[in-house]
Amino acid sequence: MSWVWGAGVGFLRGGPIGAVVGGAIQHFVSKKIKEKIKKVLPGVADQPLFVVCLAALLTRLALFQGTISKESVGVIHNFFIKNLNYSKTDLETVNGIIEETKRVRPDAQPLAEDYKKATQGHYPLLALALGYQICLANGGIPPALQAEINDLAKYLGIDPEDHNRLRQKYSLDALKTPYSILGVKSGDSYETVKKAYRRQALKYHPDRMAHLGDEEVQEAHFRFLEIQKAYQELESMEGK
Repeated sequence: MSWVWGAGVGFLRGGPIGAVVGGAIQHFVSKKIKEKIKKVLPGVADQPLFVVCLAALLTRLALFQGTISKESVGVIHNFFIKNLNYSKTDLETVNGIIEETKRVRPDAQPLAEDYKKATQGHYPLLALALGYQICLANGGIPPALQAEINDLAKYLGIDPEDHNRLRQKYSLDALKTPYSILGVKSGDSYETVKKAYRRQALKYHPDRMAHLGDEEVQEAHFRFLEIQKAYQELESMEGK
């Protein structure tokens, strides 16, 4: 197995994975495991690349506090054992990916891009759900870690509404997004977004709030600025 690590897992230094590793990565996963992934996750086109990207992405989140806990490793192992029938020998491959990720700390975005290639765009919520499981297994999700999860969701192309539905399953509060601030959905047209912005901006405009008490005026002012920022963000996305 060592020659495989030397030829393959070093990819984490260079990424994106597919462009660096070539055929060597195919040796990471046995034929039996490939067949199991095809059966359990039929949308996955490149099983070895899927395994490497998923394990590396989860390890990155687990390393938020600098070291990876046994609880985090347990979440990663449990997925491969319970869903893909990994044996202790098979897990040596996963452990190798974890160790290389700890050493190299690769960027999440190219890993997410290769994950999407490997899965043909299927199963983005699988990676995000496992990421949340790792975070919760370590006692909570501080704001900086939540920001990393949000970035991962963005890299995986996950719709904000889908993200919040997943959070509900873990009894987490809904994330505040530009869409939720304006009261629209991510699939709504730009005209719908513009109308929602105008309606919200008019409601919280300082001139309409001047008759209220100081505390209410200040809260309305912050809300007005939040609405403006949300609209500007969605407007910039529309222009791309």
